Amino acid sequence: MINGKIAVCLGACLVLKSVVSAQSNNSLPPNINTPVRIGVIPGISTQGKKDSITTSYFSLNLFGGMTGGINGVELGHLFNINTKRMQGVQYAGLFNITRGNVNGLQMAGMFNSDKSNLTGAQYGGLMNYVKGNVRGLQLAGLYNQVSGSVTGAQYAGICNYTGQSVKGLQLAGIANINNKTTNGAQIAGIVNYTKHLKGFQLGLINIADTSSGYSIGLLNIVRKGYHKIAVSTNEVLNVNLAIKSGNAKLYNILMVGVNAGNDDKIFSYGYGIGHEMKMAKWFTVNPELTTQYLYLGNWNYINQLSRFQVLANFKLAKGIALFAGPAFNVYYSDQPEAVKGYKFLVPDDSYNSFELWHSNVTGWVGWTAGISFL
Repeated sequence: MINGKIAVCLGACLVLKSVVSAQSNNSLPPNINTPVRIGVIPGISTQGKKDSITTSYFSLNLFGGMTGGINGVELGHLFNINTKRMQGVQYAGLFNITRGNVNGLQMAGMFNSDKSNLTGAQYGGLMNYVKGNVRGLQLAGLYNQVSGSVTGAQYAGICNYTGQSVKGLQLAGIANINNKTTNGAQIAGIVNYTKHLKGFQLGLINIADTSSGYSIGLLNIVRKGYHKIAVSTNEVLNVNLAIKSGNAKLYNILMVGVNAGNDDKIFSYGYGIGHEMKMAKWFTVNPELTTQYLYLGNWNYINQLSRFQVLANFKLAKGIALFAGPAFNVYYSDQPEAVKGYKFLVPDDSYNSFELWHSNVTGWVGWTAGISFL
């Protein structure tokens, strides 16, 4: 009797399970494949109500349409919207939106949006957006955004943004932003930012939290990198102030200088790059290349001093070091005469200068000595 009841219960359970399973399958209708579909606007197409679950090889939207997926070519006069993946080529006068993966090419007059991953290329007149990862190329007139990682390249007239890592190239007219690691290059007209730089940055301002790569620009900021403030003197200028930032591989130098005196004043500003070679905990050797403009009383003339110097740095305490070393100088000047109160002869007569290439270009061996902080 008990065994009979158990058998009945088990049978009922199996029947109930089959009913629920059937209802569940009915709630998710199968995908429909068709060679060709044509739509006018969303809801009006050759597939009717089944359009959202239809995958076609060729899709044509006279104005705009919403369909399931594409496994070939889709053309839209205004827009295309896919609820599933797009594999092939998708073109629209205004925009394309795909909720699944994109494998191929998206082109739109305004923007392309992919809610999953892109393998291929996006060309947008204004912007491109990918929620997942990109393996390929994004090209936009204004802005590209990838929430995931990029393996390939981003080109934008204004800005590129990547939420995860970049392996490749970011090229923008104004700014590149990467919230993780850059293995490759960031090139921007104004500013580049990455959290971890393992490649190359070229821009007016380059910013990174950490860097084992190279940054070239007017201002390179590595939050956990090389930072020095140096005060020095040499055979041309009494006092020089330099700010050095970047990393030990390559740091940039922003500098100003002055030569005080009633009849030999000089004011200068310049830029340079340097490299630190660590010899011991207390001793480093830093080759540096700098160039600076010397103001000798008249802005109408060029007085350009370039120096290659090799500095020996001796650490005295944490954040304090003394440095000194020789410098080879190349000086170009087209100023014909002295201005009252300003120095004219660079360097002094005590230095044995010699002509280089032209009578306006001279060279000599000088020196630098100073103290650095941080």
